[in-house]
Amino acid sequence: MITRAQDIVLNVQPIFFEIKHLYRYEGPCRSGVGDQLEPEFDLLRNEEWWNTFTEDMATRLPSCVNVMEPLRFTRTDNWDDEESMWEEIGRTTAEADFYIFHSFLGLDGLVVEFAERFGKPCCVEPEYINPCSATSIGAALAARDKDYEFYGFRNWADLSKQLEVLRARKVIGNTRILLPVRFSSSVSMSSVDAFPDQTAITEKLGIRFKPINLHELLDQMSPAVAGGNPTTPGRDTWDITDEDMAEAERLTDELIADACEVDVERRWVLNSVIAYLTVKKQMCRLDCNGFTAPCPDSCSTRRLHEQGFTFCFTHSLLMRQGIPSSCEFDTCTVASQQALIAMTGMNPYMGNTFPVIKEGGEWVTPLGVEEEDMPKLEANEGSLYVIHHSVPHNRMRDPEKDGPYALRHFSEDKGFGAVFRYNFNADEGQRITLCRIAPDGERMFIGRGTIVCDGGYNLHNCNGEVVFKVDDQRDFYEKQLTFGNHLAMVYGDYVDDMTALAHALGMDVVVA
Repeated sequence: MITRAQDIVLNVQPIFFEIKHLYRYEGPCRSGVGDQLEPEFDLLRNEEWWNTFTEDMATRLPSCVNVMEPLRFTRTDNWDDEESMWEEIGRTTAEADFYIFHSFLGLDGLVVEFAERFGKPCCVEPEYINPCSATSIGAALAARDKDYEFYGFRNWADLSKQLEVLRARKVIGNTRILLPVRFSSSVSMSSVDAFPDQTAITEKLGIRFKPINLHELLDQMSPAVAGGNPTTPGRDTWDITDEDMAEAERLTDELIADACEVDVERRWVLNSVIAYLTVKKQMCRLDCNGFTAPCPDSCSTRRLHEQGFTFCFTHSLLMRQGIPSSCEFDTCTVASQQALIAMTGMNPYMGNTFPVIKEGGEWVTPLGVEEEDMPKLEANEGSLYVIHHSVPHNRMRDPEKDGPYALRHFSEDKGFGAVFRYNFNADEGQRITLCRIAPDGERMFIGRGTIVCDGGYNLHNCNGEVVFKVDDQRDFYEKQLTFGNHLAMVYGDYVDDMTALAHALGMDVVVA
């Protein structure tokens, strides 16, 4: 099954600690008059607070969380906590990702002990509900010089935002990337800036990598033959079935019918759709929710030429569903896309990213910008950048709504390899956020930009482009240098959100 980012929720376990006085008395920890000093008064007050707590849990948390059944525990002024309480809490730790506590005077030590026992991320209700608990518990845990993940929040808005961040962190930790391998399982012949140490990334971020044999994948793009495929003779494999072919025919016709321009033969669109469905079938089989393919490694087999497709269409079709997919075996970009998807809910685009340079009165950076759009470049000289790759799609601006698109081809001679074209001129002035996790997994690059114009809409091959402007081209470039070539992009300004996510992942942040 392909588990998309939007399918993953953060499981939140509310726990209500309450204090009950067994006798009538007053002093520095208890005050009141008349019946307020009776033990029964605690019962009434605790019930009122419990009702408020459970209502808040049901109504004040973001939709990305699953609120588990709240637990309630009573401590008396005998201070005799029973081990059975911790055993009951312990049974929730396999499912719960985060804990929210109701605490009070005389109860904060229980939250501290929870952190010591279980080490799970937790907080108390926002500070104004019970002033003093958050700062007291936070200081107590910090003094223990361990990496306890305790949070304090001024208000419900801050709490909700952090839960969204932690859910995005969970999404990244549940990312599994399908890797069709020919030579190396970490880098390709054209993209040397992917994660070089996948084990270290798994240990730090939880991302897992699922390599499969490239030739086996290519064999499975045609119906099974007697005796098995050439790479796996005598074995049953996950080849395209008659049912898959019927779906390929249907999807091909749908994509052609919905396109505003079609400049590629149907047979080549069908071949690209078959490749997409084969990849998706493998992703479902191996429970992967991310994909990348080695471009020159697979191209030089000549099998893409013979089978008449490229992986470009697969990347576009996956990204438009909110599934990260990258060209050139770039696992860093897959992870970066997943971070953007999880934090923003938007569908990404990606590609070679570099500054647009003018020298001696001439634009020397190769671009596919139409003549009528050149004045836009002139007006923004010195601040321009471009993302260049034939993997756009029509759900970048709105993940729930199809935009207009054209279909062209990658191969210029033979005409195979269906590719999407999206005219970014329709989104001139739109803010975008760019991201890349560094190959060492320790840093995140986050950039802001504003769309200036389209490039390559009318061209074939790998010529889809979005030209955008940045605040400081030199600064952007110098910061990008140690992160890599490909940047992932979404529509909207999410720099602050991505910064919060990077911190939750334990990464240093570089903003441009």
